[in-house]
Amino acid sequence: MIAPALLAVLFSISTTGVLPRSELDPLFDGAAAVELATRFSTENPDRVPGTTGAENATRWYRETISGLGLLTDEDVWTEDLANLGSVELRNVVTVIPGRSAEAVVLVAHRDNAGVDNPLGDNAAATAALIELARGFAPQESAPTALPERTLVLVSTDAGAYGGAGARRFARTSPYAESAIAAVVLDGFDRTGRPRVAIAGDRPVSPARTLVRTAAARVEEQTGRRPQLASVLTQLVDLGIPYAAEEQGPLLDVGLSAVTIAAVGPQSTEDPARAAAAVGGLGRATEALVSSIDTSVGAAFRTPDSLFLDERAASGWAVRLTLVVAIVPFVLGVVDLVARSRRRRLAFRSALRGLRARLLFWIYCGLLLGLGALMGVFPTGAPLALSPHSPPVSDWPVAGLVLLSAAAVLGWLTARRRLVSTPIPAPEEQLAGYVVALSWLALVAVGLALLKPYALVFVLPSLYAWLWLPASDRAWSRALLYVVGLLGPLAGVAVLASELALGPVDAVLYVLSLATVGYVSLGSVLFAVAWLAGASQLAALAAGRYRPYAGGVAHPPRGLVRSSLARAWRYARAR
Repeated sequence: MIAPALLAVLFSISTTGVLPRSELDPLFDGAAAVELATRFSTENPDRVPGTTGAENATRWYRETISGLGLLTDEDVWTEDLANLGSVELRNVVTVIPGRSAEAVVLVAHRDNAGVDNPLGDNAAATAALIELARGFAPQESAPTALPERTLVLVSTDAGAYGGAGARRFARTSPYAESAIAAVVLDGFDRTGRPRVAIAGDRPVSPARTLVRTAAARVEEQTGRRPQLASVLTQLVDLGIPYAAEEQGPLLDVGLSAVTIAAVGPQSTEDPARAAAAVGGLGRATEALVSSIDTSVGAAFRTPDSLFLDERAASGWAVRLTLVVAIVPFVLGVVDLVARSRRRRLAFRSALRGLRARLLFWIYCGLLLGLGALMGVFPTGAPLALSPHSPPVSDWPVAGLVLLSAAAVLGWLTARRRLVSTPIPAPEEQLAGYVVALSWLALVAVGLALLKPYALVFVLPSLYAWLWLPASDRAWSRALLYVVGLLGPLAGVAVLASELALGPVDAVLYVLSLATVGYVSLGSVLFAVAWLAGASQLAALAAGRYRPYAGGVAHPPRGLVRSSLARAWRYARAR
């Protein structure tokens, strides 16, 4: 059953075409861009959104562009940003008319996360944006260069705080609607390997031709093959969509976009090395824009794809494989339920135990929301947070201890009904397994219908834990259970590696993404449902499972039901 789906993936893999190079060599001046970046960051060292420094940086950029003879348009709005509150933001848009109304967009954010945080600084890319605009500035001695397509240069705000400016442009600007492709400039002064970022804020990918052409132009101009995200990282980013750069909000509205950047430390000590780094990526960007501008009949759609160096696999085939992969598990669970019914197993106590665990994890989710209201976790616009902001950079220890204590108290309250003295009979243990596995099957089917890429996180648990009822040794059950956790653990590990975070920091970061709404409520609910089944199987694998309330047919009301009953009686009495 899975083999045909895998064959579909293999047959969907194809070589990606590359747009031809322009006949004219790029004229980008790396030394001039570095000098401009130095002046920009020296005169405007603190550009945190909503501050006077950010307003001065906006004025500096607008005056510099205007000094080239180009017009600017400023978009001002208010945004609620995590850790900053409600602030006034500004995008500055420069339009260079072309022969066609179709547009090519260049984006670079000019803000930073403060003087002491170089990781959010993008002065070199802002200078590169100005240097690219210089090539289309009016000339006294020669006619002005006129592109085939309209060129739109966007200096965005709050790029270091989740890309609020790019999101604003993508959702409100008419130029975003007429654009066929966008190129984001970021981290041009890094000395490490260049890279092309392709993740989106939803499970989509840039056009294959755009990605391959961007990689080819970068390699031509820098002499180094750019880094693309690994297949595992791409699957994780599609499973729970996450984009650290500004191409994410652009892809979210269907605009094919990539980010050209570099990794490593800033080259601030060696001007010649900085000029080489900025010049290489600047020339690559200019060459890429020229290739897009002169292309004829190129389609820049945004289907989901998996990129494998010079090849790509179709997203529909990958989704089909993931969905088909759960079918044997679901059929196995159905067979297990049928066999259990023939043996007349009683499921009521096991269902009550699962319900108690589900209520506990819902309670933990409510505690997370309470933590956001208390300021332990951030709130604000649903944007990808900076990985170097609270609570990651500065743990709110007191708040985390308080929330943890509340979670422990909640578990102790729920646990009273889940602990009994008698050792459960084999039939009761089997009923616990059947109920938990059936619940996981329902979760898997729901993911297959609504979020098929998220199946990469649960597939190891489905097949590893299906063998738990047949395992009679404690060490084998422990091994199988740990194998089942590899899906979510791998997701956290990939995110931690991508953002250079520790394991605890990565978990806090994911929880913060949930409190600001960047991770959708649907994803949170699926996670809660999976955790309920996983916790019941953990009790079974550890030999700690007991029937709910001792397995009695009519147990007394628990805390939740008794509280609801008292509230109902009080309401009726009034």
